Amino acid sequence: MTEQSQAQDVHQTHSLLRSRAQMLATAWPRLTAVARDGIKDTTAGLLASVVLIANIVSFGALMFPGALSSGIQPVIWSMLIGGCLGGVWIALSTSLPPLATGIDSPTGAVLVLLSASVASSISASGGNPQIAAQTVMLIFITATFTTGALLYALGALRWGSYFRFVPYFVVGGFLAATGWFLILGAVRMTAHGVRDFGTLLSTWTSAQSAKLISAIAVLLLLLALRRWVKSPFAMPVALLATWLAGMIALAAFGLSDPAHGWYFPSLGSLRGWSPVELARSTRLNWPIMAGFVPGMLAVTVVALISLVTKVSSMEVLRQASGDLDRELRGHGMAGLVAAPFGGMISSLQVSTSRLLEHAGGATRMSGVACALALGAVGMANFNLPGLIPIPIVAGLVLYLGCGFLIEAFWRPYTQRAWLDLLLAVAIMIVCIEYGYLIGVIVGLLGACFLFAISYARLGAVRRHATRGEFASHVDRSVEASEHLRDVGENIQIYWLSGYIFFGSSEGLFERIQRDIDALPRGRVVYVVIDFAMVSGADSSAIVSLTKLRTFCDQRGMTLVYCSLSPANYSALKRGGFFGGKGRHQAFPSLNLGLAWCEDQLLGKVNLDTGTSLAEFAPWLLRQLGMQVHCDDLIAYFERKEVESSQILYRQGEPADTLDLLAAGQLVVEFALPNNKRLPVRRLMIHTVVGEMGFFRHSKRSATVSSEGPAVLFTLAQKNFERMRRERPDLAAAFTDFILRVLADWIDAATCEIAALEPLST
Repeated sequence: MTEQSQAQDVHQTHSLLRSRAQMLATAWPRLTAVARDGIKDTTAGLLASVVLIANIVSFGALMFPGALSSGIQPVIWSMLIGGCLGGVWIALSTSLPPLATGIDSPTGAVLVLLSASVASSISASGGNPQIAAQTVMLIFITATFTTGALLYALGALRWGSYFRFVPYFVVGGFLAATGWFLILGAVRMTAHGVRDFGTLLSTWTSAQSAKLISAIAVLLLLLALRRWVKSPFAMPVALLATWLAGMIALAAFGLSDPAHGWYFPSLGSLRGWSPVELARSTRLNWPIMAGFVPGMLAVTVVALISLVTKVSSMEVLRQASGDLDRELRGHGMAGLVAAPFGGMISSLQVSTSRLLEHAGGATRMSGVACALALGAVGMANFNLPGLIPIPIVAGLVLYLGCGFLIEAFWRPYTQRAWLDLLLAVAIMIVCIEYGYLIGVIVGLLGACFLFAISYARLGAVRRHATRGEFASHVDRSVEASEHLRDVGENIQIYWLSGYIFFGSSEGLFERIQRDIDALPRGRVVYVVIDFAMVSGADSSAIVSLTKLRTFCDQRGMTLVYCSLSPANYSALKRGGFFGGKGRHQAFPSLNLGLAWCEDQLLGKVNLDTGTSLAEFAPWLLRQLGMQVHCDDLIAYFERKEVESSQILYRQGEPADTLDLLAAGQLVVEFALPNNKRLPVRRLMIHTVVGEMGFFRHSKRSATVSSEGPAVLFTLAQKNFERMRRERPDLAAAFTDFILRVLADWIDAATCEIAALEPLST
């Protein structure tokens, strides 16, 4: 090997080492961040799992009391496995990470009642407690599968938006009740789970006082860290240090034995089981199981309501927007995955999910760590709760409880929303006294009641105007327009909105009656009602409209219904509100209905109704002034006679002409992207068309067509320029006329804006 080749090899080796060193230097911060997040996620997950396990043990004792105690260990194992399998799936799929999952309190309460009912029925039919416990477990798993299937179906169909009906005071009451229960639970932890506070006060010991004081010390430490230390490592480091210090202190004082009550008791021997094998080996009473199908459906409904409420609560706590469809799919699939392995239904836990955040959980992997810890405890009989002193867990729970109370009440207090604050307190009290489900249902019913009252006070009439303030999309001659403005009160226009129900329908009739009674009798001829923004109506609305029709008949007025939905149109037509020989009318849109009313008024005075050219010259003379000879002006125009309906000019063409409509009618349409045309205006005789593009030297903004025979006088740009040179007096008079036309347009638009303004105020 030559010296040159050796030098090249050395150079390549050095280059390779440098590139690897650069890669390591670049990857090192990333690896450090991953390791840091992993430590925080694991710590947070382990702490959250301890709280969940304590909750699972409590529910296990409630579900299988007394003679059914043989089912306690299997149901605890089932809840742990369900929390593991379902928890991993939910943690990875959620839109609100990080999340911790476990047995849901409202759903668990229904399962407790279902267990008691099933056991009673089995015992009454001669079954022994063991068969009763096994039957209960199979019903629990069936309920888990049914719930998972329904939740997944709702999420897959994207129906989550239909369940977004939880108002803030319900969420606030839910959070406040959760905070209260957490505080009580922390106190009970320090008192060996005593639930009766009368008994608790009478049997309080110095050891319990020491545990409670220690828990309060942990609470104060966590509050101080949150207030003064901003490092993300503060909480996990403090919890680890407190954990180690507590274990050392208890060992030093000889209190490490679980008998002293400073650690959680052992879970006992947990055994796995298979739903399929249990169904094969157990003599089940299938008719009794079939009779509890409504109970299983009740579990499903409660789980759905609870999930929607808790998702709304998490959105409020984290000030983030979650995807309810995604949560439904995730929770549904979690139930479908867990059920075949004997795992029970698992749902997100607001309190422990909040604990993940405060304990340093950085990513959704903290929820995965929490779920895996539950599975490890269930599969290996690992006594995780027995490794952490009770005061540390109780202090964490106290910290969460105080945080929930602050979150629930502080926002309405700072916003001076006193009604929301009072309602949140009321919902909290109902949840505490009667349970979460009753509290949420009472809150939703109360929200519906308040909404009905508020909506009824708002009324169905969103806007009211007369024809003098709001015109149809028909361009009429100056004389016709002035006449319609003068008699504008003859046409009263009402825009309705929302759902017309028993609370607002009577107000609709009373509002119209009051407006008409305020005017001289006989002034109002037409009452136009626009239903374009009405989503629906109940039978009360039909009764009120019947009263309105009778009132109009007595006054000789005509009711004009516009923009009715197919359902409302059919209902009113069947009731004889229009059609036949009656005077009342119905039109597809407000524009058509209002234009019909205008035509009726103009027909009484013979304006805008003919197609004769006899009135064209006098009309043009009145517009230009007596000092102008019409023949001199018309000499610069080209006469066009249209024998049938046809397009005169198209949108986008050069606007190099304008037209005076001497006879007939024109339609103005906008071209839509789907090759369709949208009619926007109708032009009657003695009007001008094309003037804006003509004077702006731009393109046509719309397509103009004739409706049957028409006569127009067309002015081209070149002839207008010639008029300016040859007859500046004619050009000036014609320009003044066009300016008045445009000014009338602006005036009409201003009146319409003023009439529409109340809708936005």
